[in-house]
Amino acid sequence: MDFNTKVDEQLIYEGKWLHFKLLHFQVNGHQKVWEYVERPPGNRGGVDIIPIIKYKDKPSQVIVIANFRPPIRKFCLEFPAGIVDPEGSIQENGLREIKEETGYTAQIGQYQYNGVRIRNDPWKSTEHGLCVIVDVDGDSEVNINPKQHLESDENIIVYKMSMGKTMTDEILQLAKEKDYEIAGLLWFFALGQQFNN
Repeated sequence: MDFNTKVDEQLIYEGKWLHFKLLHFQVNGHQKVWEYVERPPGNRGGVDIIPIIKYKDKPSQVIVIANFRPPIRKFCLEFPAGIVDPEGSIQENGLREIKEETGYTAQIGQYQYNGVRIRNDPWKSTEHGLCVIVDVDGDSEVNINPKQHLESDENIIVYKMSMGKTMTDEILQLAKEKDYEIAGLLWFFALGQQFNN
């Protein structure tokens, strides 16, 4: 059986940023209908940025943002991210997003797994993103007092957190104090720190 065989696709709603569709298909002789969303045609996906601040004389930190997310009507702790513009590489888009959302100037890090395509919610969306790890020179003058360059509809607060086993506790404490939600990518990154020797 070919699970990739599309029987019929029906556009229900066409918005500026999302299209809502129904997928009619057959599995084991049974007709099924699946609801899902996708970005409009021509969309290049998103970019998720993991920004690591490096210092000469103190331990590295991670930049985390609290981003107001209208669907949940709350701020959510997450990594900086954005939709990839029609122009520029994924890496260039990542550097632009980190500058706009946090004010920090970064460089693409030399990491083995930079640029891996990830799907956050494949059960309800065709959306994908590319994960980019960037380095921020914490000792550089341009990063001493960073200034955000937010769009008019963005509401983002910037935080720095410790790398390592205390990151999960820092996230939980901040979420409790501020009544924030926690994004999956950030939480799994923090959990991974627990297994780092």
